[in-house]
Amino acid sequence: KSVDFLEDQWTAGLMLEYVATRDIQPGEEVFIDYGEEWQKAWDEHVKKWEPTSKESDYNNLTWWTEKRETGNSDPITAYELNNDQDIPIRTWAEQQTNPYPHSLRIRCYANTNHDAAYLFTPKTTPVYRRPFDEDVDMAMDGEEYHMADCQVRERYERGEDDSSDDSSDDNEYQITHKYLYVVEIDVEKTVDDVTSFHEHYIMTDVPWSAIKFMEKPYTSDIFLKNAFRHEMKLPDEIFPKSWMNFSEEQKQKAKWYELW
Repeated sequence: KSVDFLEDQWTAGLMLEYVATRDIQPGEEVFIDYGEEWQKAWDEHVKKWEPTSKESDYNNLTWWTEKRETGNSDPITAYELNNDQDIPIRTWAEQQTNPYPHSLRIRCYANTNHDAAYLFTPKTTPVYRRPFDEDVDMAMDGEEYHMADCQVRERYERGEDDSSDDSSDDNEYQITHKYLYVVEIDVEKTVDDVTSFHEHYIMTDVPWSAIKFMEKPYTSDIFLKNAFRHEMKLPDEIFPKSWMNFSEEQKQKAKWYELW
């Protein structure tokens, strides 16, 4: 297809087919060459790279990694925390002296929709207290689940006769976490699509499976200030000649976008 044809499309994707010029042996690794410009930039980056301190880069997990290397084996990533059901989730009070990495936030499955109608904006914050209900709180809202930022306020051991969802035989895998939690949630709502107010929820008997750790936006390692970034270019000779017919006007337009 020509460049003019691709410009008329809403979206344009590029698929590359790799053809081996010799047999690839089992276990043999296939490499991709990003080009000389990329390689030079990478070599220069490696030569000058120095780790940033936690004081100079908010996203940095260096401090927590160092704690682990000095004997603290607590999980430090959302993935680890969400997959380690043996460790109790710290309460808000415990986090004041033993915090989680500042790159994490805690979210809970919680359906904060209800039948109460507000004719006027409440002058005080309405408080709703109820036990966790798996059928209500973990039900899907369209294509998404009901989730909200939450604070873990209390932790207590589940009773022997407790039938919460964590130990259900219907679960994909057996969960043996022995605690239930009390969480608090603040939700912002509107009365007339303009005026906003807050509701406060206190949920009891919340199981481990309903509390999730998530990375805060822009806090993963790819957002480190000194992370390596460079475009991966493809050699011109791999493209069809019909694609290489840029007019002078198109070249200037492409150059303008690049400068912009």
